[in-house]
Parts: sequence; C-alpha cells; structure tokens
Amino acid sequence: MTVVQRTTFLLFFFLFTLASHGFCDQPSGVRVDQEKIRKVLTTYLQKQQKRYPQARIRLREIQRLKPFQVPAGRLHWEITPSSPRLLDSRRFNLILRSDGRVVKNMTLYADLEALAPVAVAAADLPRGTILGPEDLTMVTMDLANLRSPCLDARDMLGKKLRRSIRMGTAFSRSSLETPPLVKRGDMVTITASLGALIVTARGQARENGTENETIRVRNISSRKEILCRVTAPSAVEVEL
Repeated sequence: MTVVQRTTFLLFFFLFTLASHGFCDQPSGVRVDQEKIRKVLTTYLQKQQKRYPQARIRLREIQRLKPFQVPAGRLHWEITPSSPRLLDSRRFNLILRSDGRVVKNMTLYADLEALAPVAVAAADLPRGTILGPEDLTMVTMDLANLRSPCLDARDMLGKKLRRSIRMGTAFSRSSLETPPLVKRGDMVTITASLGALIVTARGQARENGTENETIRVRNISSRKEILCRVTAPSAVEVEL
C-alpha cells in the first residue's frame, strides 16, 4: 500500500468514525406545519364549545404559515384569543413550549364560524311592540356576525321593543326591555304581612316597576312614601 493510499484510507476511516458517533447528524426536532396549527386551533375551539352550547363552532380559514421546526420534547400549546368574547376574535396568540421552555411565540389571523338558530323579526315591527309568538321566527345564522343575539324565543315573549326592527333582522338583547307591571301614577294595592296578619291599603306608584323590583309608593291614607316590591300588575308588597 502506497503512502497516498494509506493516507486516503485513514481519512475515510476518520470520517466514517465521526458519522457513526453522530457528529454529522442533523439536530433532532419536530416539524410544525399549516395542518398541525389547524388541528391545534380546532382542538382549542372544541374545548370552548361549552361556552356556546347552542352553536356549532368551526375554524373557517387561518393565515398561511411557513413550516418551522422546534426541539423535540413534551410539547404544550397555550392559546389566547384577541377578545374575551371568543367569537369577536380575529387574532390568536399561540405559545408553544417544549419541556416547559418557550420555543415558539406567534400571532396569527383566523376566521371563525358559529352557526346557531337565532330569533329574527317575522314582520316589520314598530318601537314599543310587545312581542308575541307571531312576531318572531328562528333562523340559523352565524353568531360571529351578530351582537348579543337572542337564541331562545321563549325568553322574548312579552318583552317590549326599544326600537323598530325590519323583517328578517336578528333581535339583539339590548333592543328588548321588560315592560313594567306598575307604571308611575298607577293606583296600586299595598299588602303588608306580619306572620298570619295581612293588611292592605291603597297607594299610588311614584315610579315604574317590573316584577320583584322595589319602587316608591305613596300611601293614600297616610300620605307617606314607602318602599314596596312589585308582585303583580297594580299590586305591591311591603314587609313589616
């Protein structure tokens, strides 16, 4: 074996030994791509579903991302929406930890959809309408595009409209109010009870009041104002 051959053999042997001991290996890690991020966000939304039991929430679109690599280990994702109201969020902050150490901190845009039956006006309704079953119908809509929609028609019956609404428009809770059982100036029956003793008197309401609301009432006989709890139309109660 010549000197050149011996030198070539030793060099080859040295390089082979380095490779066999891992000095030429690429660092091990985990690849995170678009599909992985989508699955992570989908899992997060499934856990949030209990906040919107009547809706079917899904991830419609997410921002395009380039794949990246993170160190291998026990991975844990932390997700924070941009708004306390999940359906108002269009950005999400994602923190990825590997064995407790932050290896990725990112913000991405996402488009959510939450389909649920929503109460809408069955006809053009003027301000002051007291809602009945014929005034509304349920239509499946995306909650992400609505503000405080009404999801239960039963809770709306008997409520009063604060403003006019066009046919097909979704009701919002802020557009409804509970009409008073007693109005300012109404003559009411005041009931006072003490054990088995019950006393009644006539009075005049000094302000509007809904059921169980406390209002000022003027006793017709004594001319004094007292605080009473509204119990029914034209009826209030005071405890002695």
